[in-house]
Amino acid sequence: MKYPIMLDVTNKKIVIIGGGEVAYRKACGLVAAHADILVIGLTVLPEIKALDVRFIEEAYRKEHIEDAFMVFICTDNSLVNQAVLQDVSDNQLVNDTTNQTNSDFFNMATVTKNKLVVGISTGGGNPSFSKKVKFEIGQLLENLATDEIDNRIKSK
Repeated sequence: MKYPIMLDVTNKKIVIIGGGEVAYRKACGLVAAHADILVIGLTVLPEIKALDVRFIEEAYRKEHIEDAFMVFICTDNSLVNQAVLQDVSDNQLVNDTTNQTNSDFFNMATVTKNKLVVGISTGGGNPSFSKKVKFEIGQLLENLATDEIDNRIKSK
């Protein structure tokens, strides 16, 4: 069983292994959360290069993940993925996007309106259903008055 949390990754070193579409999606969310992001891949998409991230176009080496708070494995190369899994230390959080059983955590689908954040998860078992529920919750939130949340946060 996983424990759901909201995690502050501001200025935390996060390494993404892989430079493709999945890496891009992860990087976008992490940029919005103000993380310190390093992307490693033999080829890194131009869309990733355009983000506020550091990137290195080379083969993965263990040194890349030293001092990382969190590591995302986003390659389609099983040998690289296994190497990363062997190299991570016990105090590093890892997300293997190719195999959730190797992961310490996974991302939830979220819907945000003002300061209200609703997380949706199927435990990693059915991402397409999470996407469907995300759409439906998004429609519900459109008509929900969330100003009360902003007012309470500002008054503290």
